[in-house]
Amino acid sequence: MRRVEGKTTIQGAGQGAGLALAMLIAITGPALGQSKKTAAPAAPAALAPPVDTGIAVGVKPIGNPGDWFPPESYPAEAKAAAEEGRTEFSLDIDAAGRITGCNIVQSSGSDLLDSTTCSQLIGNGRFKPALDRNGKPMPGSWTSAMRWELAEAKTQE
Repeated sequence: MRRVEGKTTIQGAGQGAGLALAMLIAITGPALGQSKKTAAPAAPAALAPPVDTGIAVGVKPIGNPGDWFPPESYPAEAKAAAEEGRTEFSLDIDAAGRITGCNIVQSSGSDLLDSTTCSQLIGNGRFKPALDRNGKPMPGSWTSAMRWELAEAKTQE
């Protein structure tokens, strides 16, 4: 799995302090130009048929997921305590594209940042549902991560 990280610095989040929120989008599969290395089976009998999930198109976010975390979403208590971290999560999406569950896969180390991640996703996240081979909407899931960072704002001279 490879990950693409984007970072946004927001000016004016306090006296000379900038706020950086980063959304990590998980992309499954090998990187472009790379092949996935697998061990050769011991015998043909050890080969298993491919697993058919029935999904033709996976869940897709609508818009930029980074926009789901406005500058004011960084919890004041977490800022005051200089809490930072990366919260990895998995969302359950129903056939209508609604978020029905938020699961913390790996904690940032801050319960406040983790719970804020889920509340922002549930309140602001919008998705196109997964589609089966016939184009019919079906439930699915979406996994990504949110990086909470406090950063010094660059001063302009």
